[in-house]
Amino acid sequence: MVAAEERRSGAPGAVADPAGIDLSLVHDDPAFHLQRRLGLIPREGMGTLRRALIFGAICWLPIVVWAMLTGRVSRGAEGDTLLAHFGVHVRCLVAIPMLVIAEGVAQKMVPPLLRYFFGAGLVTAETLPQFRTLIASIARLRNLSLPWVLIAGAVIAWTTAGAFLKQIDDVIWPGGPGDMAGALTFGGWWFILVVRPLFTALLLAWLWRACLVFVLFLKLSRFPLALAPVHPDRVAGLGFVERLMFIFSPVAFSLSAVVAASFAHDVMYHGVNVTDIKGELIATTVMLIVIFLIPFMPLAVTLGRVKRDAIFSYGSLVGRHARLVHRRWILKEDVGTPDILDAPELGPVADVQAVYQAIRSMRGIPVGKLGLIAIVVPAAVPMLVVAGMQLPLQSVLTKVLKTLL
Repeated sequence: MVAAEERRSGAPGAVADPAGIDLSLVHDDPAFHLQRRLGLIPREGMGTLRRALIFGAICWLPIVVWAMLTGRVSRGAEGDTLLAHFGVHVRCLVAIPMLVIAEGVAQKMVPPLLRYFFGAGLVTAETLPQFRTLIASIARLRNLSLPWVLIAGAVIAWTTAGAFLKQIDDVIWPGGPGDMAGALTFGGWWFILVVRPLFTALLLAWLWRACLVFVLFLKLSRFPLALAPVHPDRVAGLGFVERLMFIFSPVAFSLSAVVAASFAHDVMYHGVNVTDIKGELIATTVMLIVIFLIPFMPLAVTLGRVKRDAIFSYGSLVGRHARLVHRRWILKEDVGTPDILDAPELGPVADVQAVYQAIRSMRGIPVGKLGLIAIVVPAAVPMLVVAGMQLPLQSVLTKVLKTLL
């Protein structure tokens, strides 16, 4: 049906070709090419699971082997053992692999969703060339080297600072017989020089990709999309966009888990009470939700404009229909046979009112419960685990579910 409607690309009977509107957030960027040269990414596909396992093993196994050889696995002073370093385990086994897995999720989800702009009729045959140009501009931005140079610079600066700022729990280990007083051990140096830089690089890469999504939607907010104010998804036909939130779910979970690990260490080994840090737990969760909602905000401007215009235009239409019905059936006037009273797409008064109410109920952002759950759940779960260390977790989960549902 859509193909039949889009036979208007210039030649009679020609069907618009949707080729050239695919966009990947991760494929072909500088980091992708570097990993392919290193053999981490195969010639076909992304090698997501393999890379997640490799990165996790490179970060975690050397520390575990060193801790086993030096007797630091479960024995030490003041909890400074391998098992007590929650931040190390979470970064190596959870955060870093999840950030890699997020790349595979994005690769599978983003291109089909962008093609759906054409399939759903939001991009017509007439605007398809312009849409291709828009997608190409985002691809050029993705392929720029400058953002990755800045990411590398930030990682180096953070690593250098970490070599001097040693008094943090993730790098402090009890000294052994051969260790100099106050000197970092192998575990601390491996964390500073390998684990933290890799985590920081992957995280900054995803923040850059969030910026790409923001720019994409900013351009789309100015694009002549064929939006339908009365669409049943209540966002003028953009309801499918919220599914893009799922590409940020692993990223939000990674960030939340790392922060939660720090809180958990304080609760477990430094006598911090969960009730004393509940503000920080809530603030962290809210901050993560806001960060990953920001890329979708440009479309809120478009939806606001569409709703405002539709209220006036459809309000005028509904008003005209209502006045004619009033004149015919209440005032008993002969109004003739105006088309608006017999239009099947409008129907009786109740249906016309339903159309207007559909416009009034349009949402301000293209993110509903599904999209919010995609971010709220991964951002909140690690914080709930920390809260559950001292608070009755069942009551906490009940309150959260009531809030969401």
